[in-house]
Amino acid sequence: MKTLKGPVTVNAFHYDVESPSADAKQDLHISIEHPDLKDEQGKPMDESKGKIFQIIIPFEVHPEGAPFKVSGLIGQVVQLTDFHDNPEDLKPKEVEQVSRPVVEYIETLTYQVTAVALNQGISLNFTANSGVKPDKETEEK
Repeated sequence: MKTLKGPVTVNAFHYDVESPSADAKQDLHISIEHPDLKDEQGKPMDESKGKIFQIIIPFEVHPEGAPFKVSGLIGQVVQLTDFHDNPEDLKPKEVEQVSRPVVEYIETLTYQVTAVALNQGISLNFTANSGVKPDKETEEK
């Protein structure tokens, strides 16, 4: 699926010290919404080439045995060319494809922050099998 992508936006990113013995947590909730975007003249954005969606991923992650946890909210606006349906009509593989750049941003930010904070970058590797999935609301639609 071909996409036109806007920049990834970091609305919040938190690094917190956490006991390595605390429960591991890996919560990423992918939400895909159809925002009401306007152009410079206040008119609705042109969607003749495909629907425009906003990918939003709130997350909270504490890797097992790690001395930290990260949480936040990161998103991106994308236009799916030749796709004119609703977000709930996206197949799971397509959801994974359009949300992957945002997930990679979470992985990259975590690595960079831990490289500074711990003098050792910690890699998070989220895959389709790691529990990254659409949020309940998107899934129910």
